[in-house]
Amino acid sequence: MRQWNYLQFSLHPRHLETASAIVAEMGTRGIHEQPLKSGEVLARAYFDPSRDIDRVHCDFRARCRESAVPVAACATGSEEERDWLEKWRRDLKPFPVGSRFWITPGRCVSGTAVRDRIPMWLEPRMAFGTGTHESTQLCLQVLERLSLTGGSVLDIGTGSGILAIASAKLGAERVLACDIDPVAIQVARTNCRRNRVDRRIRLFTGEVEAISGSRFDVILANLDGNLIRRKLKDFPQHLNPQGCLVLSGLLERDAAGICRSEIVRGPSLTLLQDLAKGEWRCLVFSRKTHQPAREVL
Repeated sequence: MRQWNYLQFSLHPRHLETASAIVAEMGTRGIHEQPLKSGEVLARAYFDPSRDIDRVHCDFRARCRESAVPVAACATGSEEERDWLEKWRRDLKPFPVGSRFWITPGRCVSGTAVRDRIPMWLEPRMAFGTGTHESTQLCLQVLERLSLTGGSVLDIGTGSGILAIASAKLGAERVLACDIDPVAIQVARTNCRRNRVDRRIRLFTGEVEAISGSRFDVILANLDGNLIRRKLKDFPQHLNPQGCLVLSGLLERDAAGICRSEIVRGPSLTLLQDLAKGEWRCLVFSRKTHQPAREVL
């Protein structure tokens, strides 16, 4: 059974989003949160066993000081994946997202469907994207308003595969999903099979740079804000004319930096929507063309 290093800390709920963003930027593979009787939240962020967890601890403390986030009882340790999964399964219950989705963290979707909602089964494992995070929910809310029937979607940093699965269930005919983490791709493949959309979703381990000559109607990038800023210039070349680019996982500073960037201010992209949920932002762009743009939202 695989071992995972973890960083555990407690803090006031108002600082949880900022602390979560910090460990996300540091490469956490998942976060488990538990409310305490004191009113604080106990958070445990999991990291790959190859990471020096003592260094992670020091870096986390330093970044929290820079962001004026007070943390208490900060400690490190290791835990078997089996124990972590059992805790996650106990805590997660079926829940709605947006106006169209119903997410079930169980072993099958039979008997869990809710009228007028699209069911999605997700294995709660060490891959980002169970539908509970605000950045994922923002993407799902954008997707449910797009016309995807017969279209093509590129999901960059697919994690659990939740956005790729949602795209296929909304009618996308061709979905390509990638992630640099082979464990995430294994989890996504399992989830695609369970949701019976694996024939329309192609998964591969790697980055967007590995794609050449292919364009898509929709590109999804629910990633760390710094990573999105670095890769932003590569996205338009993979977008069809009048296509839609959805960027999520952004904090205020990330969104502001992207909107000021040359690629957005230049001839490539037009900002359609700037959505917010908690401290997280989601930017929706269309690719500029010489033809009149159709409304995508």
